[in-house]
Amino acid sequence: MKIRCVFLSLMLSLGLSFPASALERFAGIEDGSDENLKAVCKNYMLNSYLKNDPELFFHLLPKSLSSREERLEKKWYEGHLKRFGSETLTEYDVFEIADGFTERMYKGHKIKKIKIEYQAGIMEKIKRSSCRFELFEDNRWYFSQKP
Repeated sequence: MKIRCVFLSLMLSLGLSFPASALERFAGIEDGSDENLKAVCKNYMLNSYLKNDPELFFHLLPKSLSSREERLEKKWYEGHLKRFGSETLTEYDVFEIADGFTERMYKGHKIKKIKIEYQAGIMEKIKRSSCRFELFEDNRWYFSQKP
């Protein structure tokens, strides 16, 4: 399992695509380096969030949210339609990601956050948000807040 996760993390950091079935839900990632988390955030924004494919999102969620999987999946599609509209999108009109992370502790867990700005589809304004990752007790990084 460790080799598979390292391989997936490497693929994500290189911006490579992979079959959606290759990702285990609620698994997180091991490599919490700034470079890797930035690459994962960028990959998520470009290949999951924009293209309405929730598999990477579910891969990055902590196991504590697995009981809400059905509800989260329904909300994913509703949210995408509301934010971007019904047309299939392949690129952002605007996409910027900050150079560095801010770090802090929350309830004993390390948090890393990187700021992003994006605009696509029916959005009238540029949206500012962030990818926030949290290090859990299993030494894996999970989304603590998605953009």
